[in-house]
Amino acid sequence: MPGKKEIEERFLEDELSDYRLYKTIEGEEKDKTLKRLVAKLSKTEFKHAKIWGSLLGEKNIEEVEIPFKARLRLLTYPIVRKLLGIAFVTKLLERNEAKGLEEYKELLAGKELGSAELEKIRGIIGDEEHHEKLLLEQTQKHEARLNYTKSIVFGMNDGLVEILAVIAGLAMVATSSIIVAISGIIVGVSGTLSMAAGAYISSKSEKVVETSLNGKISTQTKPSKEAYYTGIFYFLGAVVATYPFILGAVGYVGILESVVSVAIVLSVASTLIAIISDTSIKRRIIEMLTVSLGAAAVTAIIGLVVRIVFGIAIS
Repeated sequence: MPGKKEIEERFLEDELSDYRLYKTIEGEEKDKTLKRLVAKLSKTEFKHAKIWGSLLGEKNIEEVEIPFKARLRLLTYPIVRKLLGIAFVTKLLERNEAKGLEEYKELLAGKELGSAELEKIRGIIGDEEHHEKLLLEQTQKHEARLNYTKSIVFGMNDGLVEILAVIAGLAMVATSSIIVAISGIIVGVSGTLSMAAGAYISSKSEKVVETSLNGKISTQTKPSKEAYYTGIFYFLGAVVATYPFILGAVGYVGILESVVSVAIVLSVASTLIAIISDTSIKRRIIEMLTVSLGAAAVTAIIGLVVRIVFGIAIS
C-alpha cells in the first residue's frame, strides 16, 4: 500500500498533467466554446495542483515533471483532434474527469490521509464533479458527431473481423495469392453494401421508434451519413485484412501478416470503442482480439481439413 507521501506525489502529478493538457488544448483549439471551457478548467486544475504542492512542500510546482504517459498524451492530442474531431476529444476529456473523480472518492473513503487533507479533498471533489458536468454537457451537444465516429469505428471493426476469418479459411485451400485477394475484395464489397444498408435501416428505424414514443427525434444524425461511414470504413477494414495477399503473400505467411495487421488496427479500434462506450479499454481489446483471432483460427482449421480430407486445392 502506498504511503502518504507517495499518494500526494501521484495526485500532484495527475493534477499537473490535466492542467498542462488543458493548456495545450487552449492554445491549439479553434472551437471557441471548448477553448473557453478548457481555459476555465485549467485554472481549477492548477489550483488543485497547488494544494497538493503545499502538502508536499513544493514551492514551484511548475518545475515538477509529469509521467511519460502524460507527456505522450500532450503530444498525441493534436493528432487525435484532427483525425477524430471535437466530439471524440470532448468525450475523452469527460472520461478522464470521471476517472479522476472516482480516484478522489476512493481516497476520501480510505484512511491514508489526515482530517485536514481530507477536508481539502472534499473541496476538490466538488470542483471535479462540476468539471465532469460541464464536459458531459459538451459531449451531449456533439452527440451526432460522436455517433458518426461510432459508425466509422464499428464499420472498420466488422470489416477487420469478418474478412480476416474469410481469407484465413480460403488461404488454406488456395495456392494463389491473387485468388485469395480477389475473393477477399469481393466479400469486402458485398459486406460493405450489406453493412451500409443495415446501418441505414437501423438508424431510420430508430428515428421512427423515437418519434412514436417521444414525439420527437433526440439525435440529429442522418441515416444516409451513418450508412456512408459504416460502409466505407468496413471496406477499409477489409483491405487491411486482405492487403498481404494483394502484395503476393500466400499460405501461412499471408495469414500471419494479415493477423498481425488486423491485430494492430483492431487494438486501436477497440480502444476508440471503449472510450466512446465508457467501458474498459483492456477488456475490450482482449475481447475483440479473442473473437477475431478465434474466428480466423476456426476457419483456417476448416480450410486445412477440407484440403487434407477432400484433396481440394485452388490454384
